[in-house]
Amino acid sequence: MRRLVLSAAGLLAVLAWARPALASGSAGEEPFSFLMLDANARPVALGGAYTALAADENALLYNPAGLGRIGRSGATFMHNQYFAGITQEYASLVAPQGWGVSLNLLNSGDIQETTLSNPDGTGLGNTGLTDLALSVGYGRAVADSLSLGAGVKYIQEDIADVRGRDFAVDLGVLYAAPEGKGLSLGAALQNLGPAVKFQEAQESLPLNARLGAAYAFEVFGQRSALSLDVTKEKSQAALVAAGAEMVIAQVMPIRVGFNTGNNAGPGVTAGAGWLYRDFALDYAFVPFGDLGMAHRVSVTWRWGAANADSSKEAPKL
Repeated sequence: MRRLVLSAAGLLAVLAWARPALASGSAGEEPFSFLMLDANARPVALGGAYTALAADENALLYNPAGLGRIGRSGATFMHNQYFAGITQEYASLVAPQGWGVSLNLLNSGDIQETTLSNPDGTGLGNTGLTDLALSVGYGRAVADSLSLGAGVKYIQEDIADVRGRDFAVDLGVLYAAPEGKGLSLGAALQNLGPAVKFQEAQESLPLNARLGAAYAFEVFGQRSALSLDVTKEKSQAALVAAGAEMVIAQVMPIRVGFNTGNNAGPGVTAGAGWLYRDFALDYAFVPFGDLGMAHRVSVTWRWGAANADSSKEAPKL
């Protein structure tokens, strides 16, 4: 176990800086810290301020109540090219009946093994860290403007030859003002579950609370939105994220954001996209100072007729 901890310590330290939603401190040493990573290029470009906007394919990651306001079937796929050889893959599928599934996978690449007696790892070879979360959830509109949702996820972390795995639950609520008002409010409680056993050690999940607000409006005829999130992970200080989006000529979204949790960089995020019929291509980047840049590219496809109950959907952004 001692050799395992030393082998993975370097990567976990990097992830402590790499998580846009993570403050400095001991959380970088906790297992399953990847659950706090943003995914999909649109939320990332908005600084992760997405709790009140998640009535789409990203609902299970930010607020499962958004599943209750899905208007059409949709799927999204994302690749995240981090620094230091770290990669993240994310995919999600949602249906207007309120169901959704998602897969989130983080791979560290090769890490040099070390021990107390051999801190340089000479002759020890490489190891790796892989994280996986498989989620399924359901959301339902319980009133014209209010929806509730819940998700269950299987989570697994492999460090060298040691594996920790368990189940966790997410709960959410989303208020979407009637069409034309543009306001939405959301709240979620994430990663509820028991401690996870790694060999003889017991490790807690990163329990996290989210509060968010968003407002959709038009500027010179261009669809626009502002979003704001406050998140609080157990044993960490509260973090603030904000984002702004404008869809130029109904086809080209431009996005900027800010997150107080990026300790390695200035905290700014940005991105752009292209909308064509039922397809969306989105890109986002996040600077991390001397560590480099993180680049996310996502593709989204929606199909089927729009839900007949238009009051069920969140404000169009």
